[in-house]
Amino acid sequence: MSDFDGHIGKEVCEMSRLLGIAVLVALLFGSVAAVGADEPLIIGTIDTVDELSFANCWDHYSWHVLRATCDALLKLNDDTLELEGAIAESWEVSDDGMVYTFHIRPGIVFTDGAPCDANAVKFSLDRTLRLDGPKGAVSLIYVIDTITVIDDLTVQITLEQPDVTFLLAMTNQISPAMIYSPASVPADDFERGQYAGVGPYKLVEYVPDQYVKYEANPTYYGAQPAMRYVIERHYSDASSLRAAIESGEVDVAFRTLNPEDITDLQGNPQVIVEEWPPSPGIRYLLFNVTNPPVDNVFVRQAVCYAVDRAAIISQVFGGTVAPIYTMVPNVDPPFFGALPTFPERDLEMARALLSVVGYNEQNPLVLSLPYTPSHYGTFEADVATVIAASLEETGVIRVSIEALEWGAYLDQMSSGAFGMFLLGWHPDYLETSNFLGPWTTDGPESMGTYFNHHPNYQAYKEIMNVARATVDETKRAALYRAIQILSTQDVPWIPLWSMTDEMITARRTNVQGLKLDVTMDIDIWSIYK
Repeated sequence: MSDFDGHIGKEVCEMSRLLGIAVLVALLFGSVAAVGADEPLIIGTIDTVDELSFANCWDHYSWHVLRATCDALLKLNDDTLELEGAIAESWEVSDDGMVYTFHIRPGIVFTDGAPCDANAVKFSLDRTLRLDGPKGAVSLIYVIDTITVIDDLTVQITLEQPDVTFLLAMTNQISPAMIYSPASVPADDFERGQYAGVGPYKLVEYVPDQYVKYEANPTYYGAQPAMRYVIERHYSDASSLRAAIESGEVDVAFRTLNPEDITDLQGNPQVIVEEWPPSPGIRYLLFNVTNPPVDNVFVRQAVCYAVDRAAIISQVFGGTVAPIYTMVPNVDPPFFGALPTFPERDLEMARALLSVVGYNEQNPLVLSLPYTPSHYGTFEADVATVIAASLEETGVIRVSIEALEWGAYLDQMSSGAFGMFLLGWHPDYLETSNFLGPWTTDGPESMGTYFNHHPNYQAYKEIMNVARATVDETKRAALYRAIQILSTQDVPWIPLWSMTDEMITARRTNVQGLKLDVTMDIDIWSIYK
């Protein structure tokens, strides 16, 4: 915009900006008349949808879209994050913690007009469990044994074993827990955006890598959203997102701005930059423990000693993020039991470990490091470059880096094609096991670690099962610490840094109702202009 402003007057620039927004609205909603009372809220992001399928996606932004357009039996209160009823208005748990009885709120209908009753709940959960896609998080509800319809407004779920996290897994934070109209989805295939839900919004249109278009659901059982229309526009890089919030092309910029852009925007009187509470999000390296040469634990341990967190933090993020030495976030509550067990950098130890398995300067260890260039921010190439350089400082490791777009990245990851790779984690549910289980006991093949083939897998599984059946948080925390200690020996992962960069939002001064909490997501139904 600066070159444009240099050639014409500010008045013409402002007229062009408003015209551009009007044209966008006309293209998306079919009429310029939408500007005014029904002018949409426009949110900008560089994040992208992988797949809008309940049983075949496990990424934060896909779930963000599903959460806005669907609902589950339970939800977290927007303000307190306490469990409360959603599709179910109440529930009871048997004394042995095995049977959960949910009472469905009467009168709810899906956006296709079909009733949302106990039969729809059973259909949705049974179907999601049956489809169980390779990229999905259905493992989060594997604990379900049977689902029984008692009557039209009562459904009973029996578990395979007690699980104190089960109610958290039944909220709209979890894609596989979502309830949808049976008539709206393919019988034996993933939805890929073809569904009718009961959320505050209905999905009007999704164009990959361009935009998601929402319209308020007039039959929603709760309060109507603050804005009738919302558009989430996808930008290719952080610089474009910064330009969009500066010019007013978008009303909100959410995930992820570059550190230097955040500093500049803080001086812009038309933009409000907000930093939210401590981030539970983490970034880390993962290993497919079946994929040579990283199937060798000494290789994984050597990489652990060679990686340079300080270089990543200073060279890529300018000191704005913090190093971590465990997968469990240091945000208590709700995540308890964090134990920083991973070691500081030690190149001599890395070389010694590699020598045990025959690697030296004459016979170097050759590794590949894939990364996705924009999903976590447009600085990801710099992250991969710094990690590769830190490993090569051993004089024994050679690293090649490769960029893959997010969809292809997830396909390769879940198919087991990667050996060592970068990933990030936003909480699915607000409890410690969600930062230990996905890669070890819950969904190791979906997450690309294939840890279910590791000789110690059963030990992790048994500890996790006991932990999830333990009501006492102090005792549960001790079990979670045991898993953290084991992981330092087995190294299925290497924790790197906390994602404080994703706890920053920018909004125009006329925007209200925006907040970002420990779920690391925004409630688009609460934001208004």
